Amino acid sequence: MRVRILLIAIVGLLLTSAAQAQPQRIVSLDYCADQYVLGLADRSQIAALSPDADADYSSHAALAEDLPQARPLAGEILAHRPDLVVRSWGGDTRILALFERLGIPVHQIGYISDFDDIRRETRAAAAAFAREDRAETLLAEMDRALDRVTPLAGVDALYVTPGGVTAGQGTFVDALLRAAGLRNTAGGLSGWSSLPLEAVALRRPDIFVTGFSNSATDRVDRWSASRHPVMRRALSSRPAFTLDTGVIACTTWLAGQEAARLGGFVHQQSFNITGNQP
Repeated sequence: MRVRILLIAIVGLLLTSAAQAQPQRIVSLDYCADQYVLGLADRSQIAALSPDADADYSSHAALAEDLPQARPLAGEILAHRPDLVVRSWGGDTRILALFERLGIPVHQIGYISDFDDIRRETRAAAAAFAREDRAETLLAEMDRALDRVTPLAGVDALYVTPGGVTAGQGTFVDALLRAAGLRNTAGGLSGWSSLPLEAVALRRPDIFVTGFSNSATDRVDRWSASRHPVMRRALSSRPAFTLDTGVIACTTWLAGQEAARLGGFVHQQSFNITGNQP
């Protein structure tokens, strides 16, 4: 009897500790943090999201409906009595120092440059929310989508934004192109770069991949490379695929489906791609 009582007491302590470890009032400071909170945490755990949670570049905008929002200001955030703050870049050093003084834990979403980074950050966020099983489910869906990609040999792609920027090594767009079985024409560059028009003129890619084409976040100005006659002629002469703005604005497990969608587009356009014409 004493042993049974002791076991019951131990189980009760473990359950109490688990309940205390599970955050009940999560506040996110920016739209990228919003995506991880909305995708992994229970709705009942969310105290407030950033003002951009329902923006056009939010993959989970529909899930943010009717949830409170707070700007990354101390007064607004503390009014929601958070027991966990989640951020990617939102909030300055002063507000983060305040959270530390008050003993409010902050979970940082790290930089993502490839699919391994997605796996790492998804699992870390899910652990912070005490929702590990949900992370594994979403990552398994991502991996199944990546496995569906059947690359076509020798297809070159160039990423283009309305502002005339392209993506080289070390960017997630580069990893996404490779996951879709494509060779990145800008792969010799590093990071985000102004678009090299000479690369378009001298060696046109088989397809263009565009980003932020339907978003207010990236405007075309009069000096943009995307307005240059060379680029305009090239874009009109090659197949073009538009990436989902939400997927590239904040990279999550949804990128697997986007890679599969891009890979499927390449197969559909195979007879229009110079490198694969009979």
